[in-house]
Amino acid sequence: MYRLIYASVIAATLIGVQIPVAAKASTLSYNLTLTPIFGPESGTGSLTITVPPVGSSGFLTLGNGLTAMDFRIDGLDFKLNNFSEVSYFYQGSNLVLASLGYRGAIGNNQLLSLSLGGFGAYFFRDNVPGESTIGNISVSATPLPTTLPLLATGLGGLGLFGWWRKRKASAALAAA
Repeated sequence: MYRLIYASVIAATLIGVQIPVAAKASTLSYNLTLTPIFGPESGTGSLTITVPPVGSSGFLTLGNGLTAMDFRIDGLDFKLNNFSEVSYFYQGSNLVLASLGYRGAIGNNQLLSLSLGGFGAYFFRDNVPGESTIGNISVSATPLPTTLPLLATGLGGLGLFGWWRKRKASAALAAA
C-alpha cells in the first residue's frame, strides 16, 4: 500500500518538475535598462504582460494583457496608464515585443516611445529643446511560474522526505 503511495508521489514530482519546462508561463515580467548614447537621460523599467495566444499579433494595453509597467528615468517615475501599449508578434512560437508606447508627462518630461525589437533603442523626449535622449535598451524576460507545478514539486519533495525517513527507520529496526 505504501509503495503505491510513494510511487505516486515520485511520479507526481517528476511530472511537476517537467511541467514548467514544457508549458509556457501565463505571465511574463520584463526588466529593462536604458543606457544613453546621445542625450542625458537613462533609467530602468519593468513591465508585466499576460502571454497572448501563439500566432497572434497586435497590442497589449491596460486591461488587455498589459498588467504592470513602471519606468524610472532620471528620478521621474512613469507608471502604467490608459495610453500605455506594447506591440507584439510571434516568430514561430517565440513571442517578440516590438515596441512600447507611453503617452504621459511629468512636468516638462515626456516619454514618447521605446523600441524593444530588432533595433534595441529608446527615445526619450523632453519638451525642453536639446534635451532629448537616444539610447540602447537591454531587456531580460522572467517567466512567472504557475502555482500547480510548484505545488506538485513541493508535495513530491515532502513525500520523498517521508519515504526516506521511513526507509531509515526500517533499516535501523532491521539492524537492531
